[in-house]
Amino acid sequence: MKNPIFLITLTACFIIVTTSCKKFLSQEPKYLITPEGAVVDEKSAQAILNGAYSFTGKDEWTVRFTAGFSSMLGTISYNTSAASFNMNATGDNNTLWPIFYKTINAANAAIEAISALPDSEFKNKERKNEMIAEARTIRAFVSIYIFWYFGRWWDDINSEYGILYRDEVSNLNNIYLARLTVGESYKRIIEDLDFAIAKAPHYSDGRRMSKELAKALKAKLLLNRGWEGDYQDALKLVNEVINTAAGVGLKLEPTLTSLYDNSWDSKELLFCRYREKTDDIIQAYNWTYGYNYVTLPASVWAKSILEKDRRYSEAWGMVKSPTMGNNTMYMACKKLCRKGRQVGGDNDKYTVYFLRLTELYFMKAELLQKTNAPLALAVEPINLIRRRSNLSDTTVTTENAFNRLLFQELFVELHMENEADWMASLRLKDENGQKMIHGIRGPSVTVNEDRIIWPIPTVEMKYNTKMVQNPSYENLLYP
Repeated sequence: MKNPIFLITLTACFIIVTTSCKKFLSQEPKYLITPEGAVVDEKSAQAILNGAYSFTGKDEWTVRFTAGFSSMLGTISYNTSAASFNMNATGDNNTLWPIFYKTINAANAAIEAISALPDSEFKNKERKNEMIAEARTIRAFVSIYIFWYFGRWWDDINSEYGILYRDEVSNLNNIYLARLTVGESYKRIIEDLDFAIAKAPHYSDGRRMSKELAKALKAKLLLNRGWEGDYQDALKLVNEVINTAAGVGLKLEPTLTSLYDNSWDSKELLFCRYREKTDDIIQAYNWTYGYNYVTLPASVWAKSILEKDRRYSEAWGMVKSPTMGNNTMYMACKKLCRKGRQVGGDNDKYTVYFLRLTELYFMKAELLQKTNAPLALAVEPINLIRRRSNLSDTTVTTENAFNRLLFQELFVELHMENEADWMASLRLKDENGQKMIHGIRGPSVTVNEDRIIWPIPTVEMKYNTKMVQNPSYENLLYP
């Protein structure tokens, strides 16, 4: 009998480390032991939590994660099947699914082990709950992206196409699970985020989960969901993060160049991808962001928006191969590829901007408009971000003009960083009342709205008899 491929989720990271709290997030598991045997005090509790963080630093969280969304948006030429909404059950999604669930499994291991420790093992009685909250935020963060990649997040509350949610360490008794409904998927993710909002530590840097990150993630979830009361609740959360940012050290960088140069050290980042050890990254394909594939924007629309904006030269440029001895230069997204490791100093801080403060200002603008604020008030957060790049303020007089402005500004600032531009293209409407994605892709591409998410991949469908495939993908084969 063959072992299920997705039993790889069993390999959670349980390692006790003796380094400082800063040098932890890319520690590879040296051996596998049970949580009961490993976690006996606060020090070992911190170690198992560090192990959960380490999975967000893996190579799969780079180009595979970001370029899938951008390919569907049509703004880069990376994943050709995604660009034509003709995804199959193998490829990038077959790699993302396992890393998503490995990360969740490591978070669950931390939650279970730390919860089982008596309070007396912690010097500070609050620290136990903080650590659990960090792990639950990791679980929520990954579950959100499973939802946006693989679940019909826009469906009715009773839809069967929610996420496969795991809140226990994987074992042979619970490996086969069915999907939650859409409503239950939202409920479980929000429960984790609400716990984190109540118990997580305040922001310290973009490497760690925080109360502010949990608020921002919940606001993003509510903004995309758009049920009754969601926009008001999301706006409240966004305002809380923005208004308290300075007090916890969270701040906008003075320029985009300084943001990109600082990479994971930037105080603009609520959460980012981080590796303590960077010497090995030139050997890892995805650390380079597949720089020779993530080339100039593929769509005429994207090129016309980016190339006329002064921020374009900060985000794009000639990038040298990071492989020693290879002097090939490509025009690429240098904010992600950076300069290539051969060019000056420590240029190997390849990060992913999972969420940064700039995005919250765009969320605030959209939420103000959606809650019927005057357009002059709604456009102010957009202008605040423009001023950072010495661009003049702009005004709008209609909802259509506001939507166009918001999307273009969001795209120029955040393209290729996460899913923000892709999801905005599905939320915002054009002058014809259509989702903006249709106009962006143009008449040459038919946007199949059943395929704005990816199919459940082979690694799950081949063995999990309880798993239901997404609509329009039912005829896929699982080699």
